[in-house]
Amino acid sequence: MASKWHYVVMQCDLWEEAISARADGEPDTIDARLLEAHLSGCVSCRTFAENIHVLRRAASVDLAASMPDLSAHVVKTARATDRGSVWWVLRLGLAVVSAQILVFSVPALLLGHSQGSNEHSARHLGSFAVAYAIGLMVVALRPAKARGMLPLTASLAGCLAVTAVIDIAQGRVPALTEFRHIPEVIGLVLVWVLATPKRFATMPKKAGSQRLHVLAQPESHTQRTS
Repeated sequence: MASKWHYVVMQCDLWEEAISARADGEPDTIDARLLEAHLSGCVSCRTFAENIHVLRRAASVDLAASMPDLSAHVVKTARATDRGSVWWVLRLGLAVVSAQILVFSVPALLLGHSQGSNEHSARHLGSFAVAYAIGLMVVALRPAKARGMLPLTASLAGCLAVTAVIDIAQGRVPALTEFRHIPEVIGLVLVWVLATPKRFATMPKKAGSQRLHVLAQPESHTQRTS
């Protein structure tokens, strides 16, 4: 009796493996006619076969819905925001300042012409001014580099302000001639603003602004049986 019960249990295990393989779409391990004949006479295996699909769904994890590629939209939105913001105006202003300094520095660099300096000193001053103008232009094109340019811009503007006050106080130069250094002061202000954007960040627009919306994942309506 014990051996017969052991034989039946082992046989049902084998039949259940065959049923499971069929449900998974795998090749039949047992002839289909034999399997059907066994199912007609075995209540346990027949119940297992009827519930196999429900058991498979309960043990599996639903795949999340595929999300669309938003990278192009993100880049487009960022560029549009950058072009339409006040930072574009600041960068344009810095480019104009850079061009103005460059134009007035080229004669000193190439021709050695500079008020109050000999030819050799004029070329040195022209070289520095041209390099400074190029640095401002780089910041106008790449605002991320503004922080590195800020110490030089602040030092130059500070030194020019101190020497201008001294020369005017001693009567060496007319006050009006020192207005030619206004571009350096404007450059300092623009570089400072670009180097510290968080201090001057504009408030987000409430209307007309482009926003990204998170797409909700569809909920699974699979019902699990206990």
